[in-house]
Amino acid sequence: MRLLAVNLNYLGDALFTTPALAALKERYPQATLDVLAGERATAILRGNVSIDRLITRPPRDGMGRALHLRNTLQEGRYDAVVLFQSTLTNALVSFLERVPIRIGFQQAGCSPFLTHTVPSRRSQEHDVDAYCRLAHAVEDDTVPFPHRLSIAVSPADNAFADAFLHNREVAPPVVGLVIGATRPQKRWPEEYFVRLADRLWSAAGVCSVLLGGPEETDAAQRILAQVRSPLVSAVGLTTEKQLAALVGRLSVVVSGDSGPLHIATAMNTPVVAIFGSTDPVQTGPWICPRGEAAPAIVLYDGFACSPCRKNPTCHGRYDCLKAITPERVYESTCGLLGVLAHRTALPVIATGAKGVELP
Repeated sequence: MRLLAVNLNYLGDALFTTPALAALKERYPQATLDVLAGERATAILRGNVSIDRLITRPPRDGMGRALHLRNTLQEGRYDAVVLFQSTLTNALVSFLERVPIRIGFQQAGCSPFLTHTVPSRRSQEHDVDAYCRLAHAVEDDTVPFPHRLSIAVSPADNAFADAFLHNREVAPPVVGLVIGATRPQKRWPEEYFVRLADRLWSAAGVCSVLLGGPEETDAAQRILAQVRSPLVSAVGLTTEKQLAALVGRLSVVVSGDSGPLHIATAMNTPVVAIFGSTDPVQTGPWICPRGEAAPAIVLYDGFACSPCRKNPTCHGRYDCLKAITPERVYESTCGLLGVLAHRTALPVIATGAKGVELP
C-alpha cells in the first residue's frame, strides 16, 4: 500500500500532524508513507521515522502547487491520499487522478471529491486531535491516544547547541525568548521582551537567549540595544533542527503562538505561551496523554474581540497582547523555573478584559 499525506506549510502546523503520521504508520506498518509539504514544514519533518519520503512543493504558487501535486500522484501511483491541507484544489486534483482512497475534512467544497470525510475542526478541539481523526478515517473506530509531537534531532544539531551555549558562557538556568511570529497580532511587544530579560537577570539571576529566524534580525538588534542585562541572541543563526536542539537545552521558553513554541513542546521544554489573536484551545501547547510532559502555562485574557485570528479589529493596538504584562510573564516563568519571583510593580500599558490564566 502506498500513502501520500499532503501536509502544510509552517513549522507549528507540520508538527501538529506528526502524531497523525505516527498513527498512520502504526496502523499500516507495511505501507509506504510519503509526505508532501512546504519548505519550512519539510525542514522540521526531515528525519521523522514515520516518513519514508519527504517531498517539498513549490512556494506560494497556486497553479504550480496543483501541477506538482498532480505529478506527484502520477509518479507515486498512490493507493490513498490524506489531505491534512484540505483545500478544494487538493481534493479536486486527487479526484481527477483517481486515487482510490481520498481522505479530508468536510470544508471548502472538498466533500464531493473525497471518498472518506471527517467533520472540520470542532470549536473546542486542538488541531492535533483533528488531524488524528483524519488518520483514522478509513476504519471508523475509536481514535486511540495519539503520540507526542515529534522532531528528529541529529548528533550534529546537538553538538551545535552545546557549542553555542558553551562559547557564549551561558550557564543554566536559561530562558528562551521567541520574538517572532507569522503575523504582527501574534507578536508580544519588543519593549516587553526587554523588560522581561532585565527582570529575569536583576531579580532572579537568570540569563535569556533570543530565538527567531532571519526575518527577526532587526527586531533582535533593537532589543539588544535596549537591555541592561546579559542577553544572548541566536536569532537567524540556526536551522530549524539546530533551534530544536538548542530549545531542548533551555529551562523555559517564552513565546507567542509560533513554530518555536511547538518545537519547545516537542522537545519537552516547559513553556510560557502568550496568546491574544488566536485560540489556545485550538493551537496552544499540546500535551500528549501518553507519558509525562513538560508543564505549560498559557496566558490568554479572552477579550471580547478574541480570537480575531487573521482579522484584527483594533487597528494595530493589539491590546490583548499588551495586557499580558512583563510582570505576569516573569512570575509565570519563575514558577516554572522554581525560582522565587521578587515582585516589583510595573505599569500596565493597556487594559482590557479581566485576565484568565490557563494552567
